[in-house]
Amino acid sequence: MMKILAFDSSTKTATVALVDESGIIGEYTINFLRHSVILMPMIDELLKRTGLKINDITHIAVSEGPGSFTGLRIGAATAKGLSHALNVPLVGVSSLLSLAYNVSEFDGIICPIIDALRDSVYTSIIKDKDFKNNPEVFIYSIKELADILLNYKEKILFVGDGALIYKEKLYSILGAKSCFSSEINNISRASSVGIIAMEKIKNNMADNYKDFRPVYVKKSAAEVRGGLGGVN
Repeated sequence: MMKILAFDSSTKTATVALVDESGIIGEYTINFLRHSVILMPMIDELLKRTGLKINDITHIAVSEGPGSFTGLRIGAATAKGLSHALNVPLVGVSSLLSLAYNVSEFDGIICPIIDALRDSVYTSIIKDKDFKNNPEVFIYSIKELADILLNYKEKILFVGDGALIYKEKLYSILGAKSCFSSEINNISRASSVGIIAMEKIKNNMADNYKDFRPVYVKKSAAEVRGGLGGVN
């Protein structure tokens, strides 16, 4: 039986879960931006509380982004290190897709949005609820995104930290066709990462630690200031 260790550090939320074919074994979530300090202790504590050993893990699943550059690098380094040390496959899952999975029962368009600062968001437009393939990622201003969504007839559910930050602006343009997720679903859930990863594994879509790269979408502030190329 698969035992998937999943985690997401792409936003200010640090979340870790263990899942298998029977469902969620356990999950820890801390909505506080100290990933470099707390991610590995969270993993250790989760294993202890669930009575599992690190060698019971058959796969590592991690959010590949988009999101915080620092958070993505911490998550990627942790995932690659564990995958290499345990000699198990690594599965990358879009942070936008895992947010959409939190509200997968919604009958309409799901639009996950992660704040990218300066009145812009990382986003995808999810219509067919395909949770195996990572969706195309865009970065739009709120106005650009809302103007695109005006072309759809369906109701649109926004989920993610951007749903709270930009709720008023989105509603002012889209009106009653816009819906907004509850706060509990706006944060990242490692269990969603793990469940999606399981579907990808069943479809032979696992990676290895050497090939895995986070999805940054745009250069970090440090790279822009220094005039550097992309760093993986």
